[in-house]
Amino acid sequence: MCGNNNASPISHDGFTPTQQQYLADMLAQLDLQALFVTPPTAGAQDASAPQPVTIHGTPYEDLCREEVAKHETHPWDLWPKLRQHAQQSKMPDGTDLFMFKHHGMFNVAPAQPGYMCRLRIPACQMRGDQLIGLAELAESRAGGYAHLTTRGNLQIREIKPEHMVDVLHGLCDIGLTSRGSGADSVRNITASPSAGFDPDELIDLSSYAIELHHHILNTRDLHGIPRKFNISFDNGGRLSCVSDTNDIALLATEIISSESTTTEPGIYCRVLLGGITGHQDFARDSGYLLRPEHTVDACVAMLRVFIEHADRTNRKKARLKYVLDQHGLDWYIEQSQKHLTDINPNAQFIRVNNDAYQPRKPIDRQGHIGIHTQAQSDYRWVGLNLPVGKLTPVQMREIGRIAIDHGRNDVRLTVWQNLMIPWIPESQINAVVARIHAIGLTTHASAFAAGAIACTGKFGCKYASAHTKSHAEMLVDHLEQHIKLDSPINIHLTGCSHSCAQHYIGDIGLLGASTADGREAYQVFLGGGSDLEQGLARHLVGPVPADELPAFIEQIVQTYLDQREPDERFVAFTRRHDETQLRELFLPAETFA
Repeated sequence: MCGNNNASPISHDGFTPTQQQYLADMLAQLDLQALFVTPPTAGAQDASAPQPVTIHGTPYEDLCREEVAKHETHPWDLWPKLRQHAQQSKMPDGTDLFMFKHHGMFNVAPAQPGYMCRLRIPACQMRGDQLIGLAELAESRAGGYAHLTTRGNLQIREIKPEHMVDVLHGLCDIGLTSRGSGADSVRNITASPSAGFDPDELIDLSSYAIELHHHILNTRDLHGIPRKFNISFDNGGRLSCVSDTNDIALLATEIISSESTTTEPGIYCRVLLGGITGHQDFARDSGYLLRPEHTVDACVAMLRVFIEHADRTNRKKARLKYVLDQHGLDWYIEQSQKHLTDINPNAQFIRVNNDAYQPRKPIDRQGHIGIHTQAQSDYRWVGLNLPVGKLTPVQMREIGRIAIDHGRNDVRLTVWQNLMIPWIPESQINAVVARIHAIGLTTHASAFAAGAIACTGKFGCKYASAHTKSHAEMLVDHLEQHIKLDSPINIHLTGCSHSCAQHYIGDIGLLGASTADGREAYQVFLGGGSDLEQGLARHLVGPVPADELPAFIEQIVQTYLDQREPDERFVAFTRRHDETQLRELFLPAETFA
């Protein structure tokens, strides 16, 4: 309009719904909306009266306090306050506690002093030199360690307030960021850790995950969204990225010729929506496909529908699941298609029947640990066993150097709280394994250790009821000494109902609790799984005191081994028994009543 002297007065006719809402919000913030209000007709309300302010249809006075905070100050306008807090060595309070999380800075007091900083590692891929640089930051500006997360990500902790901005600068210097890693943001965008070298993958989707990461990072109105939002890209290969726990999951799928579909055979992405296992729901198959090259634009379109329609009054109902519950999958796709057409007129959601899908190949539940042959037969990927995801700076530096010296400067993080180094020539495997052992790590793990997941727990989280990481190590050590497994059993320990360690999808899920006399304890759940074994774990018993947990879990596993059918996995064994039968099997009448 600026270059057209004959432009007509401002009208909504030429704008998309998203642009209309953006203009309305901007005018409301500047208190200029009255300039563009049509003069009243006879009998109408006085146009000079204050106009009611709404945020995507929600009256301002009905907004929850977090929405008010984001409306008053966009998360990306916080930088002066971040600098001020660092200069004054001051920790945030009030709504600043929430707002600082948009920059990845979490005040975790009283569990720990200082900040926890969560990074963004798009597609779970980073360089060896970045890991070395992060080791330097962890050692000089934080507590001297890092934790891997269940979103293929990293955290550093115990950052003094005066060092907060130094850490943010340091991350930028090594090509990393923590922007949008917390609060109401699209969280770390995950992809299959074996993307690009998995012998069974249908397509490498990691480039789309990285493209979407940068698009979101550089689009102002895709920050400060109604609630956290998880997106994953699954290559359909051997390793899981637990795609069905995400708000949006793009799952590579082969479409075959079928009488029920006219869709051209080939590789597409199935669209799964609404996963949030903490609320006991997996992502649902929408019944639609996307061409891989359209996934980024489609994710942006789906995000915009979420932004327009999510609940801004009740944080507990603000996730995508509840938009879908209210309006339905087909409505959501229809609304998303409108936005997608605005973004890319050639892109569309494609309806397809389930019988057109080629079944997915089996998932290797221990493929993230050990030495494995890549699609490129002269190379191997090496999966390191990191006990409950902990790394020291010495270990981080050496892993980075191994990736540089023997690989392609490529490090992959997994949702199982470990990492992999790919592109190791077969002739150099022994040298790599020796270097890994020299820093106190291994490339092998028992069936218990490979599947043990633990959130930060009481060690570093104010919400947790138990020290999950130390209890996980104690539990794994005990089980390894007393039982030998021939198939993996995943044990997930989470400290609170936020379920960061996703206890509902563990073969055995443990939720932090406390006994009547105040001891740390756990609620016990059985039979969860994801992907091809999708299902929510069912409650067995609790609270079980933490110091009694190893013997109790040993008894459960031993009973399973004694009574299972030939080659029957733990998840299948538990699911063929109802809850009453499980209690009869695993609970002596006089114990844990």
